[in-house]
Amino acid sequence: MAARPTDTKESILRLGMEFIQTYGYHSFSYADIAKELKIKNAAVHYHFPGKEDLLAEIVEQYIQRYHELARSLEKPGISSRQKIQAFINRYTALCEHGKICLIGSVGSDYNTLPEKAKVKLTELVKLVLGLVEKVLREGKKKGELTFSESARIKSILIMTNLAAGVQLARITGQQDYTAICNSLMKQLTG
Repeated sequence: MAARPTDTKESILRLGMEFIQTYGYHSFSYADIAKELKIKNAAVHYHFPGKEDLLAEIVEQYIQRYHELARSLEKPGISSRQKIQAFINRYTALCEHGKICLIGSVGSDYNTLPEKAKVKLTELVKLVLGLVEKVLREGKKKGELTFSESARIKSILIMTNLAAGVQLARITGQQDYTAICNSLMKQLTG
């Protein structure tokens, strides 16, 4: 039985994401995807005419996942500490699988990305930072979190530490990433 077009599209997206998080945006081609999936290059181009279309769709999926995370964090009874931990857990999962975050991977190529991809990536970064900033503001207001910086600056510090920690863990090991996460939580909760 032949694969349905939606199955092929989802497989291309999944593999594209894996390649980006493992090797970087410019380190793979459609031929690599086609070879891995045992399909023709034309099938990849059918679903994503250009590599920037593939990247834009991958980033859009990330955006949707962060919207889902935001909705899940709105449920009653979730402490600010648990909300911050939810962001940390996303990065921990990447670290455990030897991958890096999409923003970190593609961000290093930002200046060479097509405009369509830049727009989507900027949207994702604003969303993630905004969500963390909101949690920080609310946590500080409730007395659950403490920090001296503005919520905006603290959100940037947290996210850059997580992204860089995942990248560094590839070289120094997961114990350093874990130490970074523990330090971040200690800074926020005293």
